[in-house]
Amino acid sequence: MIEMLDQMVRMQSGGQMGECFHKVSVSKDRIKADFIEQRVGERLITPHAVTKPSLKSKITLDKLTNKILNLYLKSLYFLAPRSIRDEVFIRTSIGERHKWAYDSFSLKRLLTQAGFSDIQTMRYNHSQIPHFNTYLLDINADGSAYKGVSSLYMEARA
Repeated sequence: MIEMLDQMVRMQSGGQMGECFHKVSVSKDRIKADFIEQRVGERLITPHAVTKPSLKSKITLDKLTNKILNLYLKSLYFLAPRSIRDEVFIRTSIGERHKWAYDSFSLKRLLTQAGFSDIQTMRYNHSQIPHFNTYLLDINADGSAYKGVSSLYMEARA
């Protein structure tokens, strides 16, 4: 429930999911940490032999743009009068709070209604886009899923 609902209703960065992640990382509960990593791709307990990922897998233009935009929005938050800050700003990171959660059935129906065809459910590491995995959008440099196994991957043609 946390995985789905918290991402839609949280008002502060991390929400209840962040609290859950923190508890698991502090307790060093390997079973829960492994489950969370498999589901959402978040590594809470670092293994003994840590290898640094390549710079290519960490920094992208989108990530840099989002970071700058996030800093800009934080600046606006602190410039706004204190009495209206929480009315105007939602204090979650960009892309952290979701407005809707789709399953394959509802997303396929929506894509069909929008005029798309050849709609297919895909895996994080498979696409009809040439060289898709080299862009490191849904895949880490080591070949693992960027956001774990709980994400939905679909492709369609316009």
